[in-house]
Amino acid sequence: MLEILPLFILGSIIGSFLNVCIYRLPLNLSIWKPGSFCPHCKKPITLWNNIPILSYLLLKGKCAHCKNSISVQYILVEVLTGTVTVLSYEYYALSNMFIIYSVFMYFLIVIGFIDLKTHLIYNRVLVSLLLFAILAQTVSPFTQWQNALLGMLTGGGVMLLVSLLGKALLKKESLGMGDVKLAAVAGFFLGWQNILIAAYTGFVFALITMLMINSIKRTWIVGYIPLGPFLALGIITFIFWGKDMVQIYLSLVI
Repeated sequence: MLEILPLFILGSIIGSFLNVCIYRLPLNLSIWKPGSFCPHCKKPITLWNNIPILSYLLLKGKCAHCKNSISVQYILVEVLTGTVTVLSYEYYALSNMFIIYSVFMYFLIVIGFIDLKTHLIYNRVLVSLLLFAILAQTVSPFTQWQNALLGMLTGGGVMLLVSLLGKALLKKESLGMGDVKLAAVAGFFLGWQNILIAAYTGFVFALITMLMINSIKRTWIVGYIPLGPFLALGIITFIFWGKDMVQIYLSLVI
């Protein structure tokens, strides 16, 4: 229990960096320099105004200089990353798997929030994640190579099939290629069976969200809803609770 608070703080600090990535990558800005700055007035954020979670709360979600509101995304990402780090430690303990799957989920957070904002999943982020996966599998194998490669083919192949069927039925693009590539890379980490369950979970989350929004607006949404955030959420959910989900499902059908 004593490790939880330091791990949460570490995760929130990493989350602060993930916010930098989420903001700068779509703008083709360096994620390393300059230091943190206000997205409105562009003035540098001092160290004492850049403490994850705490500074946002003390400043009431506003810039210390221009007083413009700062998106709630910043504190959400910091809390989410801190929580994921703690859960990953609880699940994997202090091991290579903890590092590998924590980094995997950090990438998913960046991908999900960027897709939510821009409706795009960037190839350079997916390529970086895939290179990390190959390096990790080479240095400290977390699965069998056959399982990883089959998972990659299954994830990408099934999502591509869904995309083609959706386009044929709806006469318009229903699933972006970014989602197909994300499922493929995620399949490398999860394997062919697990990526199917994780992707299905993501679709369920997306459907539930659409139904909730539609019930509030009392009209059917015809606009585009990015799947990336839900796919990322489904994968993270499966990583921590996938075994329990499978057991519950089997208990219902058997």
